[in-house]
This record gives sequence, structure tokens and C-alpha cells, in this order.
Amino acid sequence: MNIFVMLPVIASMIGLYFITIGLWELRQGVDRKKYVTYMFTGLVLLLFIATLLPSFLMMFFN
Repeated sequence: MNIFVMLPVIASMIGLYFITIGLWELRQGVDRKKYVTYMFTGLVLLLFIATLLPSFLMMFFN
């Protein structure tokens, strides 16, 4: 498959995974620093990498 199709899908899935782990950490209430780290990582992967990376790659490879 095309790398421009698969890379955002994989980044979105990993981002959702980190957000889910972050919410689980918040539910347990043990370590808030882990919650912030997981949520920030997940949101960066989901919002920035998954949306900007394909257009950035297409700009250089086309």
C-alpha cells in the first residue's frame, strides 16, 4: 500500500492508544504526570502528525 495512506492511519491508532492509556491513568488517580504525558503524546500524534505529515511528505516526494 501507499505510505501516504498507511502512515497517518498508524499514527492515529497509536495516538488513540496513548489517549486511552492516559484516561486510564486519570481513572486510577495514581500518577498525574503520566496522565499528562500520555495525553500530550496521544494528542500530538493524533492532531499534528496524522494530519500534517502526509501533506508534508507529498510536498517533497511529488
